[in-house]
This record gives sequence, C-alpha cells and structure tokens, in this order.
Amino acid sequence: MKRPLYYLLCAIACTSMVSSTMPMAAIAEAIQPQATAGQQAQADATASDTGKAEDGSNTNVPAANTATSNSTDTPANTTQTAPVDANTAGAAATPNTTAATSNTAKPDSTAAATAPSLRAQTTPTPAAIPATSQTGYARSATATQNGVTFTVSWNDAPAGTATTFHVTQANGSSQAKARMDVPTYWDGGSQESVCDPSRPAWASYYSLGTAGHDFTFDFTASGTYRIYFYFMDNDRNDPQNDKGIYYLRTTAEVTVNDAARPSVTQIVNNAVAQCRQETNGSEYDMALWLHDWTLDQLEYDHSLNWCSAESGLTRHQGTCESYQRIYSKLLDAAGIANGRITGNGHTWNAVKIDGKWCQMDLTWDDTSDNWYGDLDQRHLYFGLTDELMAIAHSDHTANYQKDGYAYRSTG
Repeated sequence: MKRPLYYLLCAIACTSMVSSTMPMAAIAEAIQPQATAGQQAQADATASDTGKAEDGSNTNVPAANTATSNSTDTPANTTQTAPVDANTAGAAATPNTTAATSNTAKPDSTAAATAPSLRAQTTPTPAAIPATSQTGYARSATATQNGVTFTVSWNDAPAGTATTFHVTQANGSSQAKARMDVPTYWDGGSQESVCDPSRPAWASYYSLGTAGHDFTFDFTASGTYRIYFYFMDNDRNDPQNDKGIYYLRTTAEVTVNDAARPSVTQIVNNAVAQCRQETNGSEYDMALWLHDWTLDQLEYDHSLNWCSAESGLTRHQGTCESYQRIYSKLLDAAGIANGRITGNGHTWNAVKIDGKWCQMDLTWDDTSDNWYGDLDQRHLYFGLTDELMAIAHSDHTANYQKDGYAYRSTG
C-alpha cells in the first residue's frame, strides 16, 4: 500500500508543477490555430460552385449613360488598349444555347468582397482573389451618373498572365457595387463570348467599399477583347443614401499583339493549310481530318465556363459550344458548307459532304472510353443521318421535321 500511495503523491506534484509553468492563456493560444483552420476548411467547402447548367446565352445588359476611356501607346507584342466609346461599341455574341438565360443580376447582398480569377483551369470554379491597394495604373475607363464616378484601372500585362482590373468609385455610398461581364473576343472575324455568361462567376456584384475591388482575366490570343463593367449604387430603404444607379456601364478594351500567341483566325487558317497538305483534298477527307484535329485541341470543360473557339484553341478547354464553333470555323475556311444544330441543351454540326448533308457531334466523339470493343468511338457521331442523330439527341426529331429545315440528310 505504501508504494501505490507514493506514486499517487508524485503524480499530483508533477501536475501542479506543469500547471504553474504553462498558464491557461498559453494553452488556449496553442489550440486556437487548429480550430481556425478547421473553420476555414468548412468555409472553403461551403463556397464551392454547384451549378450544373450545360451552356448559357449572352443577353446584353442596358447600357450606361456616360463612359469614357483613355490610353497610351505601348510597344508591340504586348497587351495593349485602344480608346472605345462604351455607348456605341457593341459586343454581340453568338447565343450559346437554345435555352437562353440573362446575365443581368440584381444586387447580391450576401456576396463576399472577393471576385473570381477567371484564368484557364480545370477546377470547377474560379479561385477567389482579394482586393488590393495597387496604384499607378496606366489605363483607365470611367462612367459617371448622378454625381458618382466609377473607374476601372489596369496595367498592360504579357499575354497569358493575369491582368488585374481595379474598380473604384467616387462620391458614391456604402452600397456601391460592381461586376465584370463576360469578355468578348474578335480578331477581324465574328465576335464571340469567351465564357458562358450564365455561370455564377459572372452574375454577382461585389462591394467596392473604400478600397475598391479587383477582377482578373488572362488574354491568351492576339486580337481585341472588350469587357463591360456594370455598377450599382442604390438603397430604396434609405432615400438619403440612394444614388439611383442601377446599370451604369463602362468598358475596358484590350488589344493583344503577340506573335507567340496567334489569333483564332490564324490558328484556323494554319490548320486548314496543314489539312490540305495531308489529305487528298476531297470534302470527306478534309472534314474527317479537321474533325480529328479539333478533338486533339481541347478537353471538355466540366466547370461549364469556357464555351468559345478562343477558349478551345488557346486555353484548350471548352463545352459543346467550343467544339461546334471551332469545327464550323475550320469548315468555313476549307470551303465546306455547314450549319449549327441544337437540341437537348446541346449543340453540334451539320456538314454538307459531296452534296449531301449529315450530322456530326464532336463533343460526344471526344472520349477515351471504349464502350464498343474495337469500334472507333472517336468517329461514332461522324456523318450520321438525321434519324440516327435523333436517337442520341431526341430533340433533333423536331428539328428535322420542321418546315424549312435546311440540313435534311438524304443519304
């Protein structure tokens, strides 16, 4: 009995000594970072994007009252800007799907003070970036209404790196917010929206506060990009604080001239020239070669953000819109007649080969899955009749049965 009692007294004494050398405040401080990290992980998981739309369409938002831009000359082969009149310059884009959704958003009172960094990536949602206090921007564009001035400022950046657009306001209220619209791209050909405007990254307004807010975007092809920024400053519940600004707009226009980053048109023309060299020049052989070349250029974008020929050819990501647009541009350059087909929230190509129309779905052909043994699945949806394509896309039955349908297959 004496020895166990002795051990018990020693344990009590040791515990007392430890308590006297490590105050409870120090113990709590040592534990706190772990709790904070756990809370942060939970917050990050909550903030992830869960949208599952296939593709959206670009619906323009009402224009601003006043917008001006100023710029200075820069050396060639850099990202540059050119003056633009935001009231008259259009940004028409090809609709992305048959189920159009508007990119006009109401003020989001729950939006955090972070903006998406829309860089080419394979993650489901763009990463958040913080507002910064950078000063000394070389470029700017402004818009003014009801005594409030909004300014977008940026510096030239090498193509392929993130360009920051710093948005600020003067004489506005604490309710002032801004959002960056989907960039449009053109290189002398048709204009297109680089991204899907229905995605959450483009729909939310972010508080400007006193420090402003930053948005970023990567310019990956030679050509001209136009980005609209929209502003709100209104509070109907507080007339003294209501600036009455709902859809004020200004524009940033960036021109890229970089020999290492060719335009979409240059990439297309180069591919068609290579196609002519490597085929016998028949419409069938060229259509097949260009089909396979397109599949080699991009991977399907499961985040459903990138939906353009620009994104597919220079970022190597895209939804069905990218596959359809790229193939259409290639066929146009090769002199092969083609059309755009939509159905079941999806889009694909109609192609006229040797005088006969057929259906081609490059998105569904772009797979490494082997469901049919030795069958070449990369060509499973190449050259189908309307009836066969309707088996895959049921909405196509209504397409080819309409009066005036221009792509009816006959063989």
